[in-house]
Amino acid sequence: MRISLLLAVLALALGACDGTTDDGFTPQLVVAAQLGAGEPLPSVRLTRTSPFLDVYDPTDLGIVGATVTVTRTGADEAVYAYVPTQTPGVYAPADASVTVTAGTTYRLRVEADGETVTAETTVPPTLLTVGEPQVSVVYGVGQGPEVRVNRTSTAERQATFVATTRALDPADFVEVDVDGETFYRSVPGSGFLLTPIYARILDCEDEEGGTILCAEDPRDDGIRSGTSPVINEASYIDLGDGSLLVQVPFLAFGYYGPSRVSLVSLDAALQAFVQTQAVQLGGSTLSPGEIPNVTTNVVGGLGLFGSYARVSNQTEIVEP
Repeated sequence: MRISLLLAVLALALGACDGTTDDGFTPQLVVAAQLGAGEPLPSVRLTRTSPFLDVYDPTDLGIVGATVTVTRTGADEAVYAYVPTQTPGVYAPADASVTVTAGTTYRLRVEADGETVTAETTVPPTLLTVGEPQVSVVYGVGQGPEVRVNRTSTAERQATFVATTRALDPADFVEVDVDGETFYRSVPGSGFLLTPIYARILDCEDEEGGTILCAEDPRDDGIRSGTSPVINEASYIDLGDGSLLVQVPFLAFGYYGPSRVSLVSLDAALQAFVQTQAVQLGGSTLSPGEIPNVTTNVVGGLGLFGSYARVSNQTEIVEP
């Protein structure tokens, strides 16, 4: 989750200019950092936007010599200094033992090249599994695996989630030549095969002996991992006992077999970013001139300083 969104923030720079001309272009500072409840303080990446038609290299555009701090607010306020790493533009907490406190507001402050950039995030409450998680689910029966978690809505906002999945025992595939073209054949006995929707997407065919042959590469990490759209209060069930029932759609599973299923509770900044990012990447019927810019909560720059809480379980997707 953290890695994919970090890359998305960096890609934001490619579309940071209005129009397709570089006339009057002024580089802006881009922030990328996400805090996870109960997890160590994350690194902070600082880069600058580049002209529209330039190749974007985050290492070349990394900002060095910046002063970076993250402040935990509240009665036990604490200021955490950051230090540069060997990667240009990446800063790590000086004290690696510090963990993020759920339900707490954190403030980021960056001073670089005479500029000051700030941002704020309130970490969602701790997310916990309620009861026993589903050990297995037959593919296609119902809407998808059910995850029951504690209610994390507050007086200020309703809880919103995304679900992420990771296949733990996917089949191996090898490249084969078929009439001068490259295809991908599953290795017998190496793991579980693709679910039907992904078999269709990758143009796969069943072969004798139980193998499948695919026109597209099933080894891509985007097939082994999946992410749902934002799940809001209209998509989950409040059981009225302090818990919520959330269904993870089968669309998020590329392979049969065991998968790690994570439910991620989003703060307001991360929710807004994910939703507008989906529109930017083609998840709407808007024409190009109507697509809004990716939402940012960074004052004085661009990017994302967000937070989340996460709970993970293992579920087996059983072939019907």
